[in-house]
Amino acid sequence: MATKRQLGKVDLDRRAVLVLGLAGASTLVFDRGTSLLAGEAKGTERKVFKERDSIIPGFPKIILRETTFQPGASTKGTMKSAMVCECTQGVLEVKVNDRIVATQMGDIWTCAPGVVEEVANKGSGPAKMRVFELVPA
Repeated sequence: MATKRQLGKVDLDRRAVLVLGLAGASTLVFDRGTSLLAGEAKGTERKVFKERDSIIPGFPKIILRETTFQPGASTKGTMKSAMVCECTQGVLEVKVNDRIVATQMGDIWTCAPGVVEEVANKGSGPAKMRVFELVPA
């Protein structure tokens, strides 16, 4: 029987702590540049706002996060899951596979698993991208 302890408002058992620890350690060990989810690139800041259960078949969870790009900052990665993205501040240049699109505040786009996406802030001020990630089963 696992021992549970309350941390803030979240109940954690030993197995959950072990899984979270392994996930954090793998981020340090594996190459940070191979995925937009693997870590932060120079000049970017990523925040996870919420993670919720989903009723969409095949996608049991959805994660909402936001990345802030300082001028000149960029990321490149292969998408691991389906995503809906929105530019919420500034202007971002988005390259999905070989198609380049300049996005402005309010523009949305999608990515599919396996797609290579590059995002760059070529403007003079910060830019933000909000991502709704559909996490597959």
